[in-house]
Amino acid sequence: MGFVLGGIVVAFLLAFFSLAQTVRVSATGYDMERLITERDALLTRKQELMTDLNRLGQEPAVRKLAIDAGLTQLAAPIVVSGR
Repeated sequence: MGFVLGGIVVAFLLAFFSLAQTVRVSATGYDMERLITERDALLTRKQELMTDLNRLGQEPAVRKLAIDAGLTQLAAPIVVSGR
């Protein structure tokens, strides 16, 4: 009787261990998929930012941003003669 109960306990422990390993592998696969999706989103955002930097780094875009901010071109300099 003791051997039967011991066998049942050992079988249960082995089944539980197998289940725990399967769950861990599934969770790891899920984490990998989530991280790959997040990486793809970050790469897309990086590309968008690089495009914006290239566009905004050019002179017409900088001039437009300055004018929109209320800045204007400097007038001709006033020369004061010294005495």
